[in-house]
Amino acid sequence: MLRNLRLEKYRSFDDYELGNLSRVNLLVGKNDCGKTSILEAIHFLVSRGDPEVLARCAERRGEGADVAPRSAAPSLAEAGSRPRRTGPSIARFFFGHRFGPDEAFRIASEGRGCVSVEVRLHDESLPFADDQDPPVFDLLIRSGTLDKTFGIPVTESGCMVNYRQHRFRGPWLDRASPTPAVQFVTLESLGNEALREAWDTALKEGREAEAIDAVRLLHEDLESIVVLTSDSSRTGSGRAGVLLGFGGTGRRERVPLGSHGDGMHRLLALSLALIQAADGVLLIDEIDTGLHWTVLEDMWRLVIETARKSSVQVFATTHSYDCIRGLAALAESHSALVGDVSIHKIERALRKAVRFAEEDIPAIVDQNIEVR
Repeated sequence: MLRNLRLEKYRSFDDYELGNLSRVNLLVGKNDCGKTSILEAIHFLVSRGDPEVLARCAERRGEGADVAPRSAAPSLAEAGSRPRRTGPSIARFFFGHRFGPDEAFRIASEGRGCVSVEVRLHDESLPFADDQDPPVFDLLIRSGTLDKTFGIPVTESGCMVNYRQHRFRGPWLDRASPTPAVQFVTLESLGNEALREAWDTALKEGREAEAIDAVRLLHEDLESIVVLTSDSSRTGSGRAGVLLGFGGTGRRERVPLGSHGDGMHRLLALSLALIQAADGVLLIDEIDTGLHWTVLEDMWRLVIETARKSSVQVFATTHSYDCIRGLAALAESHSALVGDVSIHKIERALRKAVRFAEEDIPAIVDQNIEVR
């Protein structure tokens, strides 16, 4: 488990630390204080500096190749040529969005080692395709866990070149030294194929009943969840091909998951992600999204009990005081469970997150202390 987290020159954090981390950690704070950035930093660290993680984070934020400035009137040569292919821009991962030679950031934790990324002038021995913008810099990714340094070429604006190719991905795909399990749950995550893969994991491990119990928090008459296997069921939204069976209706026909609200999908995604993250880390952005305040105590019980069972360390964010109230209610009714939980208020001006331990959580609500 991560025991602490240190961020140096990473995104909006000059030098910041979260200390005394628990099995389940709730990150709170104002909008744009960096909560999601911390989740992404943990993902990059646990993945041992895998550049694919940086790319996915940038794509999720819309920090794509079009972030780079373009001339208003391209030349005739530019207009007649094929569009250049580049990957996402990683320029905004550096503190103050300063991108250039010798700029660097570092992420470290007791229990997970460290990774660092530094910008250097391009090594001409690293190739690139003809239809790609020529690289100007290299990202030097140093992984303390792998005890290796890897270079990935980038353009002048920070767009990654060839980052998906096997010669760069190989070190992180080494089966002899597999990367620990890490799952990142967002509002858009667990689409059609990802949900199928997660359901397959639950079936293989005989844990599908746990997913059904999770969704029962919203509908106690739920009897079954079925994932269709035909090719036609793979198209459409992330809820396509997932059917729910209910008792007490007098009908045997199953109902599509999409016929119900966001809460059903959210709880199913959450429970399956907990199963997939066994012996690893689960990252959840806005954990209470789509859930009514009346089920939040039960949601926390689900998360904490499953995290213990599967040996998962959880990091979640919220803006909701109802989410904190649900945790406080659980502390009152099942105090032993909340011993694995802590709340961390993110405030960059302090340089270190303010930690609230399990014994502080009921008092936060009783005294109406603002921690968000």
